[in-house]
Amino acid sequence: MEGKKIGTLAALALGALTLTGCELLGYDSWEPQGSAAVSIAADGSVKEIISDTLDAAYYDATELGTMVQSEVNDYNTKHGEDTIQVSKLETEDGNISLVLDYASAKDYAEFNNTEFFYGTIISAQLEGYLFDVPYKKVEEGVVKADAVDGSEVVRELDKQVLILKAPQEVRVPGDVLYVSANAEVLSNNVVNATGEQEEDEGLILPSNTVYKPEETSFTERSAASRVYIIFDDIQ
Repeated sequence: MEGKKIGTLAALALGALTLTGCELLGYDSWEPQGSAAVSIAADGSVKEIISDTLDAAYYDATELGTMVQSEVNDYNTKHGEDTIQVSKLETEDGNISLVLDYASAKDYAEFNNTEFFYGTIISAQLEGYLFDVPYKKVEEGVVKADAVDGSEVVRELDKQVLILKAPQEVRVPGDVLYVSANAEVLSNNVVNATGEQEEDEGLILPSNTVYKPEETSFTERSAASRVYIIFDDIQ
């Protein structure tokens, strides 16, 4: 089970976990709107907040809690004590509220087997990330332009960027300047990384036959779910 995301850990039983869709408990004065969220601090440490309801036909809450702690202990054995900490794990009546603290974005990415990069734009480029996607320009939590080219974004070489896979609600340690077009701005420092793209309805030909483009490859779908959040360093 190494590398499985805790938010989908119970899905080891193929659908054992049913997201409630209800609002999470507030943590550190922030109340995410969805059932899974992350908050990254200026030092790169990450807090993951999850609130789920378990399908009793597959798991009881105590069993899942034990599983979570076991996965964390295994990771820490290999990467150092307290690299990941279970700050909150409450189970009651089939519900689980979980808060995990990660020492770094890299630890979050490795533990969850996902993309999660935090650093400057230039360091992201050196890691091989391309910024060739459309963006929205943001000022004080409000989208000012929704058709910004990546060539404009990469001029901000010293700005911070968080690159992750959707879906995820995210709080960053600074004011958001740009987000990729597949994300929704919720406030000056909170983004809903939906990964949602506009549906291509196809080209209607004169014969009224609708031409649908070929299905995208796994690589293309993976890239489409990648969300970029560019923000000012917190002072």
